[in-house]
Amino acid sequence: MKIQKKGWRGYVFSRAINGQMIPQRVQNLVLRAYAEQKELQYLLSATEYHMPDSFMILNSLSAALPGLEGLLFYSINMLPGTTEGRRRLYDALFSAGCGLRFALEELAVSNENDVALIEDLMACRRLSARPPVGILS
Repeated sequence: MKIQKKGWRGYVFSRAINGQMIPQRVQNLVLRAYAEQKELQYLLSATEYHMPDSFMILNSLSAALPGLEGLLFYSINMLPGTTEGRRRLYDALFSAGCGLRFALEELAVSNENDVALIEDLMACRRLSARPPVGILS
């Protein structure tokens, strides 16, 4: 028996995203507008706990993935900070036949080529956050 997939579950934070506090209401408005523009069925967002580096809500969404088309994040900056954490997310999504989208950046992840792009962006973000080396003051 094949499970009917229904919609894209939103995912928002109640903590800072890349150093900025973005109200959940604003995150949800962006998700709703993105879903409407892309003609995706938007499902009410799951909100991550305020605790630093917590991904308990995101991890709990794994059980719901078989019934979803995918997850819709407000931003790429909400991904787990570790390569291993992101890999677990990608593997769970792909094994359930789901996709991953980022509304703010208008990016979609549906295969390993897309994952490579996301991981390149994450590496660039890490490198750009480091202070320059070897510059004379």
